[in-house]
Amino acid sequence: MFQEEFTQISSIGKQKLIFMKKRPFAYLISSMVAGMFISFGSFVSMTGGGLAKAGGFGMPKLLAAFLFASALSLVLMAGCELFTGNHLYMGAALLRKEVSPGEAFLVWGYSFLGNLAGSFLLCGIFELSGCMNNPDIAGYFATVAADKVALGAGEMFFRGILCNICVCLAIWCSVRMKSESGKLIMVVWCILIFMLCGFEHSVANMSIIGETLLHGKAAGVTVLLYLKSLLFVSVGNMVGGVCFVALPYAVIARA
Repeated sequence: MFQEEFTQISSIGKQKLIFMKKRPFAYLISSMVAGMFISFGSFVSMTGGGLAKAGGFGMPKLLAAFLFASALSLVLMAGCELFTGNHLYMGAALLRKEVSPGEAFLVWGYSFLGNLAGSFLLCGIFELSGCMNNPDIAGYFATVAADKVALGAGEMFFRGILCNICVCLAIWCSVRMKSESGKLIMVVWCILIFMLCGFEHSVANMSIIGETLLHGKAAGVTVLLYLKSLLFVSVGNMVGGVCFVALPYAVIARA
């Protein structure tokens, strides 16, 4: 069962490695684009949440969660290299022995750096745009970022696991769904789970915490805590995607 889908996923992982080796600069640009797409999702999510909260909407977090689904929708529909999604692709290719552990980590490393660079770029443009001059938006960014960096290392790690189970399930479902509408519906459901529950997505944190730091008006949000979040959440994301999505389906596909 699922042999065709798992083979497709692992084949995509191998293609990603080939692309990165043959055209490293183009791969880096594709990774930057993914960071920008996730940043757009963060911006609209925090903006919507902030304006909803200021306007007395009863569940601003629900609106913010729904709006963030735009991020992964852009990644899947437009195509680019997302660090968290690559845990499923490269994990599958690794389990099928189509890539080595070193090659898998190379792809993860390149995509992480590209995502980070793309996030920094868009955060800078967003700051220059003046959008953060709205106190309701800036305040919501600050509140969410402060809550994220206040977590303990273990909480960051385990929330990272739970988050990337959801993200990689969205990608897995997008492979299995035959229609574009079906793919988008599953993206929304999976994103709603991790956003509403407060799970942690490393690439989203690059822009949410990064923009808060850049704006410079959030108490308790420091560069050191930002780096701590990226470290523990990223490792959790890796475990979630590889061990809790790629590995189970590898076992099922071989059964």
